[in-house]
Amino acid sequence: MTYRSDVLYGLSGTLWPIHLKPLPDELLSSWIVRLAHAHRYKVQTMSSLLFGRDVTIWNRDVDRVAPAKIGEVLVHATGASVDQFESSTLRGYEGTLMERHTITGVCRWVVPLGIFHRARKRSGLMFCPQCLDQDTQPYFRRRWRLALSTVCSEHECYLLDACPRCQAPLAPHRVDMQGRQVYPCGDLNVHCWKCGFDLRDSQQTNRPSELHVQFQAQLDAVLQNGYANWAGNPSMHSLVFFEGLRSLIAGITSRHTQERLKGTTKWSSVDLSTWPCAELEMASLPMRRKLFNWLASLLESWPVNFVTLIRENKLRYADLKGDSDHRSYWYEDVIRREASGGHAPISHMEAEAIAGAVEARLGRFSGTAARILSGRDIVNHVVDRLPQPISDEVYEDLLTSIDHQIAGTLDKIKRAALIRDKVMFAAGRLFGLSEAELAGLTLEQVRALVLERESPNFSDVAKTQAQARAWIEWYWKNIRPFLQPRNCTRNIFTSYRTRKGLGHSSIGAMFQQTVNRAFLQRSIRSYSCWRSTTSWQWLHKENHLPS
Repeated sequence: MTYRSDVLYGLSGTLWPIHLKPLPDELLSSWIVRLAHAHRYKVQTMSSLLFGRDVTIWNRDVDRVAPAKIGEVLVHATGASVDQFESSTLRGYEGTLMERHTITGVCRWVVPLGIFHRARKRSGLMFCPQCLDQDTQPYFRRRWRLALSTVCSEHECYLLDACPRCQAPLAPHRVDMQGRQVYPCGDLNVHCWKCGFDLRDSQQTNRPSELHVQFQAQLDAVLQNGYANWAGNPSMHSLVFFEGLRSLIAGITSRHTQERLKGTTKWSSVDLSTWPCAELEMASLPMRRKLFNWLASLLESWPVNFVTLIRENKLRYADLKGDSDHRSYWYEDVIRREASGGHAPISHMEAEAIAGAVEARLGRFSGTAARILSGRDIVNHVVDRLPQPISDEVYEDLLTSIDHQIAGTLDKIKRAALIRDKVMFAAGRLFGLSEAELAGLTLEQVRALVLERESPNFSDVAKTQAQARAWIEWYWKNIRPFLQPRNCTRNIFTSYRTRKGLGHSSIGAMFQQTVNRAFLQRSIRSYSCWRSTTSWQWLHKENHLPS
């Protein structure tokens, strides 16, 4: 998508005069509305100026679809980072709340908007009146789109999902369409698009129980931290926790389980007989409130209360297991033990999710780290993830592939970036550096700890640390200036877009892209395999770093 700075009246360059960044946990659609109203534009007008008149974004769930082209334009217009854009989308929950984000059909944990010709037929966006009232700049949170959010744990009140006056679903992007007399301003987005009611004035007569508030706070913390202290595991990965919670919900809301719970008197229950046959995301907010309030009690002192419920109501494994063939071990262990006394085997999909979480944290797979994270031994399930050394031949093939790309472009910036990548990946292999260590590498570190000096030789690939230092010295003097790094940036490897040091996630993505272009996916499974066995342990010792 071409950035349309030529039609932004009175503006020059790429940044808009008021370049707002997303606020903490802000939803993408909320960010776009705030950006428009800050410039006194109506949302549709600003959308046309930014994205072009032929691009429509409000006839679909923009928070869920979140096209990369929209992100590219917003990043240029506001100076926000790509990570900030991704963190404002529902796709940003991938790997934390859901294993894979989907843009069609039911997306796990995400309440649908039911968009039909730009109108919202379902109440898929919730809000806390007190949060909006206390915000310096009122905005809508990303977690307010999730089926597991029913309470504001900060203000200890229920979330609402419709205008209290006219019961219309929330649609902040339509609030300035009420008429010509409605003028965009800073807090217009917190009014009802249909009747103009100020959502901050919403009143509630009922309050959630203390246990419900605490449970919501626990769910919010797991979302934010990426792990849960649960079922005897102080660092259970959030995916494992939420998948187990989802299986439990499917089990206790099943028709047969509900039939058996109707007559329960020994342990508190809730009538879920009207629970929809479809997924959790299709249940109404009042019904989800009932469910999660009950779950707060059921999951307290896990698994004691749940086991009591199973035994007293003679609940069956066949009903509690739900429709899925894959259940997290912490839930499967309990229902299988109560049904047949067995121990739940870990599934291949669950093992892959745990292994992926370990690699995301460490940059490599570790069986010990996986055992600490999940409480299970998964090494036999993920043998293909164990690091396999990369041969010198494959190493040379990858760098040769980059040479071909360099020869194929005349663009000075692209050539400089490709040379940077070649030097960077060579240094990463020969110095045994992780993506994070490579991102923070400085010239002072290289000079202080590789004392041997050589003249750069580009007739062959670098094979020693001294040759890698020679490449870095040459790159620093002759190529790095083309990327226009900021004067205060000491990092060797920088981005020509941000003019700052590359982040570890960017390096990982660039490495994978280079591997794909060289068709070496089978030979190089991950960056952790790329690194040589020689490791710069001194990078981790502060007293060895130059002053």
